[in-house]
Amino acid sequence: MKIIWVSLFAATLVACAQKSEPSSTSQQDWFQFGEQQALVGYEKQGDDELKQSSHVSVDSELYQAYSAGYEQGRQEYCQQDPKILGKKGELYRGICDDIRPTFRIWYNNGKASRSRY
Repeated sequence: MKIIWVSLFAATLVACAQKSEPSSTSQQDWFQFGEQQALVGYEKQGDDELKQSSHVSVDSELYQAYSAGYEQGRQEYCQQDPKILGKKGELYRGICDDIRPTFRIWYNNGKASRSRY
């Protein structure tokens, strides 16, 4: 039981850490932030949304770095088996629908098979 609580706590910390924007104006940091957002399945944030939520001034270069990182992470995220994602009970936010049109169908199949056991 203790292992479950530790795992949940660690997962929560990772999720919180991945949600906060970089506090620097380094393009590499913003690239990595975008990549990490996609790798956990978050939807891409818009330019205005990032500007409002960030503690630094997000210019077009930082947003382009974020976008490039996001697209790279999204390509990798969408290569996983969607059926396994559904079986694990992970939330799917639709970021692969235009890359792999059947991703959502296979995700839902996996999610449905999870409830059978």
